[in-house]
Amino acid sequence: MPETPRVLIVDDDPVMRDLVSVITMAQGFEVLQASDGAEGLSIIRNAPRIDLVISDWEMPFMDGVEFCRQIRALHMPKYIHVLLLTARQRQADFLAAMEAGADDFLSKPFNPAMLSARLGVTKRLLALQSRLMQNNELLTRTNERLTETYTKLQEDMDAAARAQRRLLPEPLKTMGRAHFASCLVPSADISGDMYNFFELPDGSIGFYMVDVAGHGARAALMSVTLNRLLNADAFVNGDGRQHHGRPHAPHSVVSELNRRFVPDSEIVDHFTMICGVLDQDTGQLRFCQAGHPHPVVVPRNGAPHAVGSGGFPVGLLDGMDYDDTIVSLAPGTRVVLHSDGVTECASPDGEFYGEARLHKLLDEVRELPIDQVSDAVREALYAWRGGTGFDDDVSVLAFEIHS
Repeated sequence: MPETPRVLIVDDDPVMRDLVSVITMAQGFEVLQASDGAEGLSIIRNAPRIDLVISDWEMPFMDGVEFCRQIRALHMPKYIHVLLLTARQRQADFLAAMEAGADDFLSKPFNPAMLSARLGVTKRLLALQSRLMQNNELLTRTNERLTETYTKLQEDMDAAARAQRRLLPEPLKTMGRAHFASCLVPSADISGDMYNFFELPDGSIGFYMVDVAGHGARAALMSVTLNRLLNADAFVNGDGRQHHGRPHAPHSVVSELNRRFVPDSEIVDHFTMICGVLDQDTGQLRFCQAGHPHPVVVPRNGAPHAVGSGGFPVGLLDGMDYDDTIVSLAPGTRVVLHSDGVTECASPDGEFYGEARLHKLLDEVRELPIDQVSDAVREALYAWRGGTGFDDDVSVLAFEIHS
């Protein structure tokens, strides 16, 4: 229920105070009285609430203008409207009073009907002020709840990002003759990119890189699901047969994933990927490319070049045929896998980094240790981007075989 508006009437003439009080109470106000400015200030300081002050201009000890100035100096939490009663007519006087904090004036001798009308306007203003304060309080509480919710969500996102990073392999790792280096720079806290590599029972190395369409939590959850599915067993025992420890052809692993995800009406996400097996003894690289950017081969002598047949993303169409590409790697040859966040990284004017620049960069850093290749790509993209964050996840996985 709305509070009754409270008015303080300040006048050294008791008859005038009573007259104004009668008119004011008839308009539904609760009335307090003071005989001068000092008493009025004391009431304002101690009363729970004063909405309106009606004060005479001409009073002993403290006139109405100084009284206004003192009211404003109190810095009350709720604005107090001030109406001055005066016989003055000079514009300079009115300007001085408004500068001191007066809101309205009523000429003396005043017409009771005019005072009633002014009080009606004040009641409407007070009602509007009350609604605004209520709305502001509601907005404040809502903002506090939103801030609390956002903080909780951010904490959850940070925890999810830490959990996702723990699924990635070590940035630098040696497995037999193979040396791996990798990095992932998500465009947000969590990423739709995922990669991994692991030793298979026959001593070869299985590896993959996936890039789930979209960004945010949905893509990240899908990438985590794929991380759980794409383990060493998937490369060897994916169809339930041991094959005496021999890896499956990579295209069969991709086909199995496509079979799993296409018919599922609950899961409409799709993804690109590279899935492969590296034979450390022979240097043979067999991989399947499913809509993912082409791997880049950097031979010891010769220009970097893309390999692979392109392929079709996983999870869009049932019954897709996937093929393997076979590449023989001489000792010291490097292979660099990357997400489209590398080649499609846009400069401030919108130009993509592109394959040509990537190949040129990989040629320039060919003499650097493998552990510096992924860092070099990341730093080059930051420079190309102009020092700002990326619009898409950036992932790089590089490896080479030593003799």
